[in-house]
Amino acid sequence: MKKLILAAIALCCISSLAYAQEAPVTTPAATTVKEVVTLKGDVIDNQCATANKADLANFVKTHTKQCALMPTCAASGYSIFSDGKLYAFDKESSAKVEEFLKKDDSKLQVVVTANKSGDNLSLVSIANQE
Repeated sequence: MKKLILAAIALCCISSLAYAQEAPVTTPAATTVKEVVTLKGDVIDNQCATANKADLANFVKTHTKQCALMPTCAASGYSIFSDGKLYAFDKESSAKVEEFLKKDDSKLQVVVTANKSGDNLSLVSIANQE
């Protein structure tokens, strides 16, 4: 009888240990370092930017807002050409840029503040250049 009680107690102890495992250690997901940037440049739709990438600096001088708002151009998303480099807006930001461009007084020459990750931008604000 003593052996049976000792065996039962031992079984309880072993069971308790199995359930009392320590929670797994988790590390926070790697976060992408983002920096807030202010860029002054020209908004261009991605379709036209791709088609004219060989001479983009000259093309943006003649690109029109009407072209940038054409359905196929708008659907391609937007970028900003600033200091000789093209920065693409994410999908949500492209929608905001399109809404901005639909305003009567908006221009393609803008100043944007955005969160930058690599060459991609998440728009914080957009305004016409002064």
